[in-house]
Amino acid sequence: MTILGLCKGLEEKIVMEHNYHMKQLTPEDKKKLLSDAFWDKNVDENQLYDLIIGKIETLPFLDKKLIFCRLLSTYDWYTLIKLIPNKILKEALTDDVLGRLYPKELKEKYEYARGILFK
Repeated sequence: MTILGLCKGLEEKIVMEHNYHMKQLTPEDKKKLLSDAFWDKNVDENQLYDLIIGKIETLPFLDKKLIFCRLLSTYDWYTLIKLIPNKILKEALTDDVLGRLYPKELKEKYEYARGILFK
């Protein structure tokens, strides 16, 4: 295989990964991700979705900060920015939420992201 062939293969892989990360999530995709993140809680995925998109403010028996903390701890950054609308993401990256994250490096990663996104 030539260097040109290797470069072409690498370029195709990068494009495929970029397309994966840029693919928009449908409401059903988002509900599935929310349901998967809260597999151990008896909570309606439709209510979680309504909270994440800002349609409702609270859920009975489940703290909003805990929801954000769980999502930040469960999913990668690319999934989070597709799952959580920007106006809600700002709330998810508050000190109250980030202070609950561990390990420390995870907290620092999101503090850095917050600094870049919401200067």
